Amino acid sequence: MTVTGTTTVTVRVRRGLLAQGVLALLALSVPIMIVLYWLTIPAGTWGWVGAAQVIVLVVVLIAAYRYTRVSVTVTPTTIVEVRFFGGENRTNITDIERVLMLEMHRTMASQSRLQMFVLDASGRPLLRMRGEYWSRNSINRIAAQLGTAPIEHIDHPVTLDELQTSRPEMLYWFERRPIHFP
Repeated sequence: MTVTGTTTVTVRVRRGLLAQGVLALLALSVPIMIVLYWLTIPAGTWGWVGAAQVIVLVVVLIAAYRYTRVSVTVTPTTIVEVRFFGGENRTNITDIERVLMLEMHRTMASQSRLQMFVLDASGRPLLRMRGEYWSRNSINRIAAQLGTAPIEHIDHPVTLDELQTSRPEMLYWFERRPIHFP
């Protein structure tokens, strides 16, 4: 398989999700911290609240930095995925057998999201881009850059349950075991 052109394409995750996460964290933590300071300042034990607040701030800053580093880059010879939880996943373009693109409809979700699976000859995913984190344009740019690999489009939206039964090897380990509530 060859890549179309000799250019390198890099896409990054949606930046708006970072802002939403920070706002949600602020909405949750600010009222709690205010109450904790209100309860502990009169007793003189507010130091542990301040320490906890500093620890939370450091964790949030590290997570925000790591989030901004997440990317997928396609070069003429490799795909490089920089992951949130660390490390890089490098895949040779020659290992790609096909690309599967589908709309996944999550339970209780109002709309489906595009997902792209880059698969090897045995059907094992080499790269997965989920529409929750990547824009449709970013997914399509990477798919277009993969050149001669056949791109298979699933015409109808697929649910997570359907993938769990038909192609569980394409899902992350935590998605393979469904949790059903009574």
